[in-house]
Amino acid sequence: MSEPPVNEPSSSGISPGEPAPDPERSTPPRPENPPPPTVWPFVTAVGLAITFWGMVLNLLVVCVGVGVFLVGMAGLVGDWVREHRNQPT
Repeated sequence: MSEPPVNEPSSSGISPGEPAPDPERSTPPRPENPPPPTVWPFVTAVGLAITFWGMVLNLLVVCVGVGVFLVGMAGLVGDWVREHRNQPT
């Protein structure tokens, strides 16, 4: 005897005959007040790039890169602390 065909998911991830998911429930939740954009991720990345570039050139450039990286990290942590300071626990 042959077995009945198995419903395999299509490219959309929905098996034939299965109801489509509710689009309102399938989207991820978003924060009510998203944080404002900042420059600190860019500063941190530039500091890291300068640090690695300095490994090829000399120790002075490494020190400058580490300094820029630390300033960027301090800015990121400062933003995070300011954002979470006023939230109720």
